[in-house]
Amino acid sequence: MLKKVLLVIVALLLGFAASAQSRFITRGAEEGELYMSANWYCNYGVWGDTLYNALLHITENGKKVEINHSMEYQSPDAGTADDLPMQLHYVMADATPGVVYIADWYMTYQSLENVRLWFSDDYGKSWELRDNQVGRGRYYASNFEGLIYRGGAWEGIFESNDYANTWDLLHEKGYISRSEPYFEKRELFGITGSYPTDPWALYYTNDCFNTYSVTPIGEDFIFGNVSGFFPEIFRGGLPGEVYVTSMFPDLSYKVSFSSDTGHNFRIVHQRDGAKTFMTDRKAGDFYIVTGKAIETQKPWGWYARLCFEHYTDYGETLVDIYCHDLTREGVVTAVGEMGAANDHIIIYPNPTSGGLTITNYELRITEVEVFDLMGRKVLSQKAESRKQKELDISHFPAGMYFVRIMTDKGVVTKKVVKK
Repeated sequence: MLKKVLLVIVALLLGFAASAQSRFITRGAEEGELYMSANWYCNYGVWGDTLYNALLHITENGKKVEINHSMEYQSPDAGTADDLPMQLHYVMADATPGVVYIADWYMTYQSLENVRLWFSDDYGKSWELRDNQVGRGRYYASNFEGLIYRGGAWEGIFESNDYANTWDLLHEKGYISRSEPYFEKRELFGITGSYPTDPWALYYTNDCFNTYSVTPIGEDFIFGNVSGFFPEIFRGGLPGEVYVTSMFPDLSYKVSFSSDTGHNFRIVHQRDGAKTFMTDRKAGDFYIVTGKAIETQKPWGWYARLCFEHYTDYGETLVDIYCHDLTREGVVTAVGEMGAANDHIIIYPNPTSGGLTITNYELRITEVEVFDLMGRKVLSQKAESRKQKELDISHFPAGMYFVRIMTDKGVVTKKVVKK
C-alpha cells in the first residue's frame, strides 16, 4: 500500500505540466521570478491521507522560495458546489508586480464542470473570486498589466483590461487550447495536433484567433501525448521567440527553441523522463524543475523536494541548481547556499575524470558532501586534513555534481563536472 501511495505522490509531483489546463508554474512580473503551485506535504492517516498544496513565490532564479499560501487539497469531483474553497490548480501572472491568478475547476452535484478565476495582488497571500463559469474553459494572462483573456466552452473569446472585473466579447470563434499570449495585445500563439493523423503545428494570431496563420512543426521537435504528458508552448524573452516542450516514445524530454515565431526550431535541452519547464522574462533564460517525495516517520508521511535548474544562453549554460525541502515547518534550502568562505575555496581539476582536490587556504574544512542533480547525497566525508581534502568520484556516472564544503566560516557549494 505504501509503495502505491508513494508512486502516486511522485506522479503528482512530476505531473504538474501534464496538460495545458494544469500548468502549475508561471513566470512573474520581474526577471528571475516564478510562481508555482506544488504538493507541499502529506500526512498518512488511519482514515485516509491528507494532502496539502502550496502557492510558492520563487525569486532570484530559484534560489529563494517562499510559501505564500497553503491549503488542504480537495478533489475537483468532490461533489461540492460554489462553497468549495479555492484549489491551487492553473497558475498565471501578468506584468503587474504582485499580481497572480489561479484558475481552478470542480464538478457540481449536477455533474456540471465549473471553472473559476481567482485574483491576488499581494503575491498570492490573499485571494478574491473574480469569475465563475460553467464548462471547460481556459484563461490566458497576458504580458500587460491587468489584461487577461477567457475562452473555451463559453461561446467566443473574451477580454478583460481590469484584472477580470469586467469582460468584453471579442468574437464568437473558437480558440487553440494550448496557447499563450505574446508581446502585443490580442497576440497569441498555440499548438495543436494528434500524432500520426494530424501533424503538430504552431498557430499564430494577432486578433485572438479571429484569424491566424499555421506553421508545421517537425517531428524531431514535437510528438504528442506520451504517458499523459502533452506538448506545451511558451513565449521567450524577445518578440519572435518560442519554446515547445514534448515527450517522445523513448521517454526522452526535449525543449526546442525558435527565434522566428516557429518557422525554424532547434533542440536546446534534452534528457530522460518528464520534467517541468518555464521560461524567464529575460531572453535566453529558462528553468527545468524536478520534484520528489521525501518520506518521514514522525509524523508518518512525506514532504516535497523541488529543484530549480537555471539555464542561460538558450540552454548553453547551467548557472545554478537550487534544491528546497518544503518541510512542514517551512522551506529548507537543501543545496545551493553560498557562504562567506566561497572565495577562499578552490576545487580542481574541473572537469575531472575522478580525482578532486579541495584547497581551503586558511579555512578549516569540517565535512564535504557531494550531491547529484536531483539533490541526492551520493558521498559524505569528514575532514581529514586542515589544509586540503581529496575526493574520489571516479565511480560516479558522467555528469554534473555539487560539492558542498562545510568550513568554520560557512558553507560553500561548488559545481563540478565528471567526464
